[in-house]
This record gives sequence, structure tokens and C-alpha cells, in this order.
Amino acid sequence: MTGADSRARIQHEAAELLSRDGYNGMGLKALSEATGLPFGSIYHHFPGGKDEIAATAIVETAEAIAQLLDALLADGVTEDAIGRMFGFMADRLDATDFVAGCVVGTPALDDSTPAPLVRGACASSFERLSEPIVAAFVREGRSPGDARVMASTLLAAYEGATVLARAQRSREPLDDAAASMSRLVALTR
Repeated sequence: MTGADSRARIQHEAAELLSRDGYNGMGLKALSEATGLPFGSIYHHFPGGKDEIAATAIVETAEAIAQLLDALLADGVTEDAIGRMFGFMADRLDATDFVAGCVVGTPALDDSTPAPLVRGACASSFERLSEPIVAAFVREGRSPGDARVMASTLLAAYEGATVLARAQRSREPLDDAAASMSRLVALTR
């Protein structure tokens, strides 16, 4: 296994732990066990320790999701696109018995006051996730200001519905939020 493979595995497993346990619950022992790598190897790839690992996993995951959103929203913020966006998380929750939530949202719920790098990673990642949504709304003819408000509303509904779905152990909050957001987008066109 190359160093790049080990680093990628650390990032992947960290993202999984963050989505389940948040920043405060992501332990390096659990990360070492999940990757099969000793602590020394983890620190070799991430000398900044837990904060650097978490921030990198959050930002890299958000970038990958933003690219998926770019493709998903290529034809606009349609009912189908919104349904698929919310359906992605509903399917993820179903597949993980409602354990694995959002890699950005779950750690953002933690008190990350002692971890400004992680707090900043969550903030910049939410901004990155909004970019393809804003761009799609602007392509549809909305003003940049309105597009930002709508993107923020869509992300807030997504994250809130994810929290509710995890707590209720049901995909229903995500399905309901998708339907409501589709109606809202249609009404404001």
C-alpha cells in the first residue's frame, strides 16, 4: 500500500466516523482500528492530529459532494433533483441503520470551540455545498441574492431533516422535506 493509499483510507474512515459520531466522538483509536494503521502512521500522514484529519475529511468530502451536486443540478433545481438529493441521505441512513449522517453536518453540531480548524472546515464546506445550488438557481434566472437565500434554505432543510430522520429512525422527514422544498422552489419561480 502506498502512502497516498494510506492517507486516502484515513480520510475515508475519518469521514465515516465523523458522520456517525461527530468530531467529539471521533477517536484516534477507533480510526486506527478502522484503517488497520498504527497511530504513528496516522500522525505521519496528518501531523496536525485529530483536528487536521477531521478538517481534511470534511473539506474533501464536501468537495466530492459539491461535484455530485453540480452534475445533479445540471438541468436546474428540479423536483427530480431535489428528490434525488434528499433521497441520497435517506438511502444512506437506511443502509446504515440510521447511524451515518452528514459528514459536514454531524460534526458541525458538536461544540467545536476548542477546534477552530474543524469549525472553519464545516463553515467553508457548507459554503462549498451551496455553490452548485446557487449556480443552478442563477442559471434559472434568479438574482444571486435570491439564489443564495434559496440555496441556504435548501441546505438547512436537508440538514434539519437528516437530524430528524436519525432521531426518529425514519426516512420520512427527508421525504417530507424534499416534497416541501420542491413545492417551495416551484412557488417562488
